[in-house]
Amino acid sequence: MGTEIDFVGFADDCRVEGKVDLDDARLADLLNTRQIIVVRDVTLVSTLDGHTQALDQLEIDRDELDVVVASGPRGDPKRRLATKPNGVTVKLGPYSAEGFLHAPPTANPVRGFGHRPTMVAITDAVVEYQFCSEPVSEWFRTVLVNREMAVSLRTVANPGGMQPGAA
Repeated sequence: MGTEIDFVGFADDCRVEGKVDLDDARLADLLNTRQIIVVRDVTLVSTLDGHTQALDQLEIDRDELDVVVASGPRGDPKRRLATKPNGVTVKLGPYSAEGFLHAPPTANPVRGFGHRPTMVAITDAVVEYQFCSEPVSEWFRTVLVNREMAVSLRTVANPGGMQPGAA
């Protein structure tokens, strides 16, 4: 068993909150190497009507997750590459995520998006969605968006009026 970390994921009709055992270096590595994620001590919160359901354990297919809030360790600093933050907006099902997609300085972040692993990090991210028919906007230091669930991706000059790392 690995390190237990908090898990918050957004499926099309609910928010999934609980704990996962991190056997990999980072949550992104876990999500990119496993199709099925086991979440324990789960609370499902319906985005449609707000009702909740508690479960001891839930096996969720990665393809059911549009967005996951990054938590736990950031991984080995020696493996990090120099990147440039690029402002982007990603639309995924009922969610949109706006923030900074990091890519090599000379790379086109939109063109390279399809060549990345399934779960792609966006920093200083604002996730917007409807909760009980009301608009919600939440800021997270880093989210992982499911590239395979993305409907659209476009660059933006200054996502949320922020500079990268300003929060």
